[in-house]
Amino acid sequence: MALFLVLPGGAVAGCSACGEGVEVRRAEPPAAGASPVEVVRAYFDALAGHDKETGRLMWDTTSPQYEAEFTGPASSFTNWISVTDVEIGEPEVENCGDIDKCVRVRVSYVFEQCEFYTGDDGDYSERFFLDRVGGRWLINGHGQG
Repeated sequence: MALFLVLPGGAVAGCSACGEGVEVRRAEPPAAGASPVEVVRAYFDALAGHDKETGRLMWDTTSPQYEAEFTGPASSFTNWISVTDVEIGEPEVENCGDIDKCVRVRVSYVFEQCEFYTGDDGDYSERFFLDRVGGRWLINGHGQG
């Protein structure tokens, strides 16, 4: 069963406001015992609000994607103008084979970018990978598929 969440558009007038000078709307971080779906939902709330500080709380800092996710020119927090129409699927077993230790969660959404680093704007779908670290679910990466 998929969950459906519609986030505010977070539109910014003109691309010159991307990255810097964007109004940040603070997102609520997930509780310590949050499920993978709740972590991904909170992450997308942070994306929609350009709240990089809260977004970092949901990532495993040892992930190879961690720095690029928050500092690179194609970073969602730097380059995205808006993210809407988010649909979050149920957790599925990831390659570790133990749904209590690692899962993938499919997410589809609509986004608008300043620069086209990730292709055209519009509908997108990718998998978010989460690992249980210190008793909490944290995002370890994401990719298309």
